[in-house]
Amino acid sequence: MTRTRIELSVTQGSLKGRGFVFEAPARVILGRGEDCSIRLPADDEHAGVSRHHCLLEIAPPGIRIHDLGSLNGTYVNGKRIGQHTGSRTCTEADGVPSWSVRLKDGDEVRVGRTILRVTVMGLNEGKAVAILAQEKE
Repeated sequence: MTRTRIELSVTQGSLKGRGFVFEAPARVILGRGEDCSIRLPADDEHAGVSRHHCLLEIAPPGIRIHDLGSLNGTYVNGKRIGQHTGSRTCTEADGVPSWSVRLKDGDEVRVGRTILRVTVMGLNEGKAVAILAQEKE
């Protein structure tokens, strides 16, 4: 039986070296707000990060990121996936503007100056092997 997990590793920014592991489904909000699952400091370095910047929907081996209408946008592999503008339309998630992208093993997410690397791991007979998340649209 194969179990999978999602690992988020901070590779750049003031939280560099920290990691977050998810083996079960989770909804993770990243931002400066005190109620965020992954909280970035409310300091000058993170001034470009919204209180509730983006949402990660994790259901190993899948992971999806939603920009929550942030002022400065969320980036996946250097490409902006969302940013609050008056003219851009988007889907609504719980009444909040949202742009969504499915992530895969090796993707990098940038929020302000913080970069997180996504790793999708499979656990088979106690031995970790990297697997790719299946595209399910």
